[in-house]
Amino acid sequence: FIMAETEVKKSAGTKLNAFLEKNRKAVLVSFLVIIIALIAFISISVISSKNAEKDIARIDEISFSMTNNSATLEQTELDTRASTALEALKPFLKKNGIAGVRANMLAAEIAFLQKDYESAINYWDATFAKGKKVYTAPLALYNKAVCLEQLGKTEDAAKLYKDAAEYEDFVLASHALFNYARVLETLGNYTEAVAAYKEVSDKYPSDKWANLAKTRVIALQVENKAE
Repeated sequence: FIMAETEVKKSAGTKLNAFLEKNRKAVLVSFLVIIIALIAFISISVISSKNAEKDIARIDEISFSMTNNSATLEQTELDTRASTALEALKPFLKKNGIAGVRANMLAAEIAFLQKDYESAINYWDATFAKGKKVYTAPLALYNKAVCLEQLGKTEDAAKLYKDAAEYEDFVLASHALFNYARVLETLGNYTEAVAAYKEVSDKYPSDKWANLAKTRVIALQVENKAE
């Protein structure tokens, strides 16, 4: 019975390792669809002036121009659209309030798609600075962490994943906490990683990331990397 249980644990650990490797970008990256949905969720009531409303409308136009029928385009045309969009966003990047937040979020996404992670980090920093008290703050931290990981700055990424996860109403909190644990595991901090994985399953017992976290704990135990 013990041997059978061990084989099950090994199988589970192997399958998850394969899943994480195969879907690494899915684990790392917050999807553009999620970000667009979150942006749309911002209430129009926060727009305090006609100028701000016009700015939002213009930023939406820039986004639409970049993404409209994009699935049918060649990469060169996609790159041209992205560069055009970044140029068009420049007047809005230094603005405060909702317009500045949205402009920098869109610019960050474009930079990330272009694999210009340093620029994306700068845009996410601006997003955070202009919206510290709104729900976009943890999203900015989370996405900055993703960029830092792409640059190999895993320790810095771990801290930001943890910071993002501590925002109570953050829609990606469970994912952020899982990523924090995953990065700790990558760094070889197995005891801390297990503690973080267990925190995921304790805080979010019905979440898919909780299930993955439990499997990672089992895998590390089977590998004698954790108790």
